[in-house]
Amino acid sequence: MDSEQQAGVAPAIIGVRLALGLAQGAALYFLYDAYDGHSWPATDGYLFAPLLMLAVLAPLLVMQGAGNLRALTLVLWTAVAGAIIWSLAWYDIWRWPHEFLWYGGQNESTQRLIPTFALWFFLSAGLFIAHALISGGDADRRFMASYPTHFDVAWKLGVQFALAFLFVGAFWLVLWLGAELFKLIKLDFFQKLIEHRWFAIPATTLATAVALHVSDVRAGFVRGLRTLALVLLSWLLPLMAVIAAGFLASLPFTGLEPLWATRRASASLLLAAAALVVLINAAYQDGEDERRAAGIFAYAIRAASLLLVPIAGLAIYGIALRVRQYGWTVERIASAACALVAASYAIGYALNSFVPSRHLIERWNFVTAILILIVLGVIFSPIADPARIAVDSQVARLESGKVKPEQFDFRYLRFHAARFGNEALQRLAAAPHPQAVRKSAAAALAATSYYALPRTFVFRPLSDRLTVYPKGTILPAGFLKLSAKDDPASAQWLACLGPSNETCDAVLSDQDGDGRPEVIVFDGSSAQVFKEQAPGQWRLRGSAFARGCSAFFDALREHRFQTARPQDPMDDIVVQGVRFHFETPGPIFGERPCPK
Repeated sequence: MDSEQQAGVAPAIIGVRLALGLAQGAALYFLYDAYDGHSWPATDGYLFAPLLMLAVLAPLLVMQGAGNLRALTLVLWTAVAGAIIWSLAWYDIWRWPHEFLWYGGQNESTQRLIPTFALWFFLSAGLFIAHALISGGDADRRFMASYPTHFDVAWKLGVQFALAFLFVGAFWLVLWLGAELFKLIKLDFFQKLIEHRWFAIPATTLATAVALHVSDVRAGFVRGLRTLALVLLSWLLPLMAVIAAGFLASLPFTGLEPLWATRRASASLLLAAAALVVLINAAYQDGEDERRAAGIFAYAIRAASLLLVPIAGLAIYGIALRVRQYGWTVERIASAACALVAASYAIGYALNSFVPSRHLIERWNFVTAILILIVLGVIFSPIADPARIAVDSQVARLESGKVKPEQFDFRYLRFHAARFGNEALQRLAAAPHPQAVRKSAAAALAATSYYALPRTFVFRPLSDRLTVYPKGTILPAGFLKLSAKDDPASAQWLACLGPSNETCDAVLSDQDGDGRPEVIVFDGSSAQVFKEQAPGQWRLRGSAFARGCSAFFDALREHRFQTARPQDPMDDIVVQGVRFHFETPGPIFGERPCPK
C-alpha cells in the first residue's frame, strides 16, 4: 500500500485496530479471571485452551491485515486461521489432558488448561509465515507473489512485531516510572491502578494495537530500519562462511568421533544452517538490480550456499545414527523435521549458486515456506504426532528384545510421552508381557512424580553407591538399609539416596557430641548428616550447601575439618575458618563462602 492510500485509510483503520485491541484485552481479562478463580470456561481444558489461543493470536492477524488485505481475503483468512488455532489447541489438550502439580507436599494430577509452549511458539511462527505469504499474494493478486513483494511484506511484518514488542516494554517502563514518581509524594493510587488486571491487560493490548498501526502507516521508516538491519547482518555472512568452511575443513583431521561425542552435534549443525540461511537472505535482500549483492557479498552467498549442503548432511547423518542406536524420541523427530527444512534450503541454494542468473533462491524460498507450513501441520496434528511415533518406536524396541526390561525408561512413557505413553504402559502392564515388564509398567502408572521413579528399574545396593572415606571404613548396617521411602527428604538433595544409581561419598563423624558417629553423605553440591534415632532407624538431621566448593568436599574426604557449636541440629563443620552450618531439612538454603 503506497503513502497516499495509507493516509486515506489511516483514520478509519486506527479505529478498527483500537477496537480490536480493546476487545482482545477484554477477552483476555475474562479468561484470566476465570483461570484464577477456577470458574467457567477454565473448568474445561478443551474449551479454555482454544479460546485462549484465539484471544491471543487471532486479533493480531486481523490488526495487521486490516488495511493491508482486501476485505474478502481478510475474512476468509481469519476464518481459516481461527479454525486451525482452535483445532490444534483442542488436540494439544487431548493428547496431554492432565499434568502433575505440587500441592500440599505431594503431586496431584489436574486437568491441563494451557497449551504447551511448543504449540504457542511454532503455531505463532506458522501463522506469521502464512500471513506473509497470503499478504504478498493478495497484494500482487496471484498465488505466488513476486519475490520483491514477498520480501517486503515478510520483513515488514517481522519488524512491525519487533517494534510492537519494544513499544509495549517502553510503555510499561513509563507506567512504572510514573508510579515511582507518585510514590515519592506518598501517593500510591497510580501503582495500585496499573497492578489491577482489569487495567493491565487491556492497556497492554491497546498499546500493541497502537504500535502495529503506527509502524504500518509509517512504512518508510520501517523499510529504512529493515534495510539498516539487513546491511549489518550481511556483513556477518563472509565471517560465518569462513567459520563454516574452517569447521568442515577440520573434520578430515579430527574425524567425526569428537563431533558425535558431544551428543548435541545435530542441534548445533542445524543452528549453524539456520544462521547461514538468515545471513544469505540478508545479503541477497529482494534480488532487485539496485540492491543485488556484489563483490565479496556475491561470493559469500555462493560459498555459504554450497556449505549448507555438507552441514545439513552431517546433521541428518547424526540424527540417523541416534535413531538407529536408540530409536525415535520426540526430540529426534523435531530435529528430523528441522533437518528436512535445512535440506530443502541446502538443495535450492546450492542449485542457485551454480546458476545465479536463474534466481532460484527466490522461488525456493517460497517452496520451502510452504514445506515449513506442511511440516508444522503434520507434527502438531494427529497425522504424525511425535509423541505417538516415539512411543511406538521405543515400545517396539522393548518388545523385540533390543532393549532389556531393566534398561527401558518407563519414566519417559509416564511423564514425557503424553497420553500415548500412558496407554502404552497400560498395554505393557497386561499379559502376555514378561513379569519384569508388567511390574515396571504398573509401578510407572502408579507414580505421581517424575522423581519418584528411577530412570530404569535396576538398583545397585546403597553400599555400592557410596564411596566411604577413609578407605576401609565400614558404614553401620542399619544406615545401608536407608531408602527414600524411609526418609523422602534425604533423596530431595542427594540423588544417590533416591531410586537411582547415582554415586556419593560418605564419612563418619560425631556431630552432636554424644559419642556415637553420624554419617555425612555428600556430592558436589551439598552434604547431609544422618543420625540413628533408634536402633537401625537413620534419619536426615541437617543439610549444608556448598555447590561447586571443592575445598569443602576435599576436606570432608580427608577429614581435615573441625566441629563447632551450636548443636542446631548438628555441629557446624569448619574448614579453614569457614563455618558450614547443617540446617534443618527444608527449602534450599543460602550457601557459604568457599575456603581458599
